[in-house]
Amino acid sequence: MTPSTTADRNVSPPLFSRTSAAGQGTKSNGRFDPAAVSCLPLLLLALASHAPVLPLLVWPPLLLALASRLLPPRAWAASLRLLLLAGVVAACGFLHGWLDALTLRIALLFVLTLKWAEARSPREFALLAAALSVAGAIGLLQWNEWIGLLLIFLLPLLALHTLENTTLSPQEETVKKSLLASLGRNAPRILAALPLAAVLFLFFPRIPGPLWDIGLSFGLPLTLGLEKSNQGLGVSTRLKPGQGQTQTGVSESQPVLVAEFENWVPPTSLLYWRGPVYYDFDGQEWHLDAEYEKGQGRALMRKGWTKASAFAATLKRKTQEIRYRVRLTPHDRLWLYGLDLPARLTSEAFISADWQVLAHRSVQEEASYQLSSWLDWEAEGGVLPEALRQRALALPARGNPRLRALGAELAALPVEERYRRVLASLAQEGYRLRERFDFQEGENALDHFWFAARAGNADLYAGTFVFLMRAAGVPARLVAGYRGGKLMALTDYVIVKKNHAHAWAEIWEEKRGWQRIDPIDLIAPERFGAPAATQTQPKPTRKNPAESAPRTEPAKPQAPASGRQSGKEEAPGAFNVLLAPASATKSGSLPNLGDFLGRWIFRLDAQTQQSLLGGMSGGFAWLWLLGCATLGSALVMLAGQALARLRANRRLPPPEREWRRLCRLLRRHGFPCAEWECPSNFARRVGAAQPLLAGEMHNLAAAWTDWRYARDRADAPERLRVAARRLYNLLMAIQGSAPQSTPTAVPTRPRQTPESAS
Repeated sequence: MTPSTTADRNVSPPLFSRTSAAGQGTKSNGRFDPAAVSCLPLLLLALASHAPVLPLLVWPPLLLALASRLLPPRAWAASLRLLLLAGVVAACGFLHGWLDALTLRIALLFVLTLKWAEARSPREFALLAAALSVAGAIGLLQWNEWIGLLLIFLLPLLALHTLENTTLSPQEETVKKSLLASLGRNAPRILAALPLAAVLFLFFPRIPGPLWDIGLSFGLPLTLGLEKSNQGLGVSTRLKPGQGQTQTGVSESQPVLVAEFENWVPPTSLLYWRGPVYYDFDGQEWHLDAEYEKGQGRALMRKGWTKASAFAATLKRKTQEIRYRVRLTPHDRLWLYGLDLPARLTSEAFISADWQVLAHRSVQEEASYQLSSWLDWEAEGGVLPEALRQRALALPARGNPRLRALGAELAALPVEERYRRVLASLAQEGYRLRERFDFQEGENALDHFWFAARAGNADLYAGTFVFLMRAAGVPARLVAGYRGGKLMALTDYVIVKKNHAHAWAEIWEEKRGWQRIDPIDLIAPERFGAPAATQTQPKPTRKNPAESAPRTEPAKPQAPASGRQSGKEEAPGAFNVLLAPASATKSGSLPNLGDFLGRWIFRLDAQTQQSLLGGMSGGFAWLWLLGCATLGSALVMLAGQALARLRANRRLPPPEREWRRLCRLLRRHGFPCAEWECPSNFARRVGAAQPLLAGEMHNLAAAWTDWRYARDRADAPERLRVAARRLYNLLMAIQGSAPQSTPTAVPTRPRQTPESAS
């Protein structure tokens, strides 16, 4: 064995080697291969697209995954990568849940990063580029419209850049060139298909949520997607402030109920699914009566109404009745979720003293029932019974001194001025709606939230508002349940899930009884209504207290005949705030393209699609849209065909282009030329019909024949061009001065017989 051979054995094999086109091995450093370098920007862009939702603690392991490409291609290096992936996924699973969206997102990003770190084959980089494009497209949902558009253009460019810079074998290089050539050939077809794609994008029903929601709407058992739990808003008989942000063991995408409406689906912002009503607060949590905890429906029935007509008699005004059927998941409680307020009852149900629809027994299995409700109502006022008044004013013995002091200060004002001041502060003083936030527990937790943190979820705002109203001497209670839902496009079905959990407040007014106030409509009006840019704060100059609280305005779909007739009427069962645009668009300013794309492309949901296709009055606007889309598609197709003919004509040699142009011109003058006709015969036929053209037609036919068949005639193109120009001038002169001669018919092609052929 020679020394050189021994030395070669002591050197580790190259990380990346490939056979060249000549068949000889060429060595390449796999750590800094051009394909890996060109794929790195696409990987970094995909990671950056997910940056808004990734915790800071995830980035150090991601950097380690990127740096693992420096490891040698050994088995222990692959084991280290797998160990890193398993550790990160396990940590996310324990912190956020094994099937949580964040855990799945982080796992996908780590798999792609580690795949880039270990990839050596060009095919691996090509597949990785495609996977990174998909991951980057998913990450676009976390950004605003402008950045999303930028990333949409960058992702395909970087993917093509990666493909271009990937060194392949001769066979694979042929495949790559064929692929790129195919993309170039099919680009016009893709552009021509864009109008049809736009029509499908506009008219194809939007499916909010996963595909199995369609099955839930049309009869799939709700319990298939249910993990039974007594925790969370609308379910628990005890509710801690801020509890709505964490529902241990409960997936936020789990269904609660499916409602099928008759004739008309109200705007989802008006759908308040009434759940438990809390009066008692001990400073740490809200809780219900013992009858609710024990499921004693008959004990509660004695305090409520067994007939909807008897309950309706207690209301001063009730309009806009809607009917719907509900399929409810089992939750081991008495309440049957219904919209505010019940107008008719189902069997084995009654209305509690707190206006809930309750069953006689706890709901242990999926329930289906028919209800109807009034969306617009006003209760009878008067004097609240003393026992209930004391209960609606009760406060814990201690805790939250700043809220108590603020309430005492407000108590010196007229009743209508008290809640007006509080609502104005919610709208103007920088309060924020957050589903995830840090909540400081303790006996002064509400003080810290209201005066320091100023960020929380719906039940925290509603509960603190109830506390403050009680401190100001206004009877108040807390209502939990769900608000809104997901409308299945172009159907009458609405699916309500765990993430629609909500809470609101109700205060007592002597003139109007219990009235609903939802602080979220002022803190985050875009959550359930119009975008925040179209909302303003309550106007303090209003004298009517009914105009001092949030206004929930229905959308434009056709309402029942009993519904409101004017947009100035008050929202159903709530105080109203007159809302006006905060900042109008200046005249002459450029339109906000990002907002337009976000509204009609990125955020085009089922409700927007239904209102768009139905028009302002719920009619047949989709017919006009379909007609315009069809006309636009036809125009684009015609324009594409014209462009294709123009491009095909430009590819022809100049002599042939001149000959065809003259043939088209002669056809318009009554001298058509058949494709099989000899040029000299065509010239004689035209000359016989129009002697002024005989000479130039003879020159044109001779030049065309020489160029077409006698390739050695170098002067043929110039002769053809001169003859064509003279013939064109003669035709124009004849057309302008002399009457046209009688057109000649195209001679019939002589029929070939076997004898003539032989």
